Amino acid sequence: MSKIYDNVLEKISNSRKVFVPNLTSKLSFLAACENLQKDAKFLDLGCGNGILGIALYKSKKINKIFSSDVSNFAVNNAKKNYKKFKIKNEIKVGNLFEPWKGRKFDYILNDVSAISSLVANRSKWFNNNIPCKAGKDGTNLTIQILKKSKSFLNADGKLQIPILSLSNKKKIIYAAKKNFNKVKSSFSQKWFLPNEMMKIKKNLESYKIKGYINYDYKFNKIICETEIIICEKPK
Repeated sequence: MSKIYDNVLEKISNSRKVFVPNLTSKLSFLAACENLQKDAKFLDLGCGNGILGIALYKSKKINKIFSSDVSNFAVNNAKKNYKKFKIKNEIKVGNLFEPWKGRKFDYILNDVSAISSLVANRSKWFNNNIPCKAGKDGTNLTIQILKKSKSFLNADGKLQIPILSLSNKKKIIYAAKKNFNKVKSSFSQKWFLPNEMMKIKKNLESYKIKGYINYDYKFNKIICETEIIICEKPK
């Protein structure tokens, strides 16, 4: 399955005003391949340039993509890519679930950032056109999604979310268990924080002490983790 993702990544176009797919994107794809039932009604929430839906379509896991993003730049970018890959889709602009009122899905893949805005604002991962409004501890958007997704999932539906250790993971997991009958880890991977971020090491230490984020420190490197969580059957 990794080859399918890598092949799409190589061919897909990405606007400079749209978030660039990264490790979290690839782990999200692999987790969806493992947990998504074939031909499920699938929503790609925070679709960016559309890579996850396209890769899942190419892997024959879904036969149509429903997707949305708060960014007009992202939606226009995704539209071009769907057309390029000749994929059936319904795409909307809007914040979180606002574009999907009255609709229900079997599987919602959330790729909206769960990362402390304090960290995001000091990184090169986001800019003025790529918003990150997840709050100091990175939980605001993800917890909103956990609460609201129940109204947009079918009875046996699943919600997939990414969690970075650059957020308050315990708070997100608590909210997930409060809103879903079953919460499981699907994929996780540790990674080194880029060297350019070491210039704010003291800030990161302060955020860690306050409980906004968590990480390990070894070999003079900050080690972070990305984990993909599957939430099953809304309460």
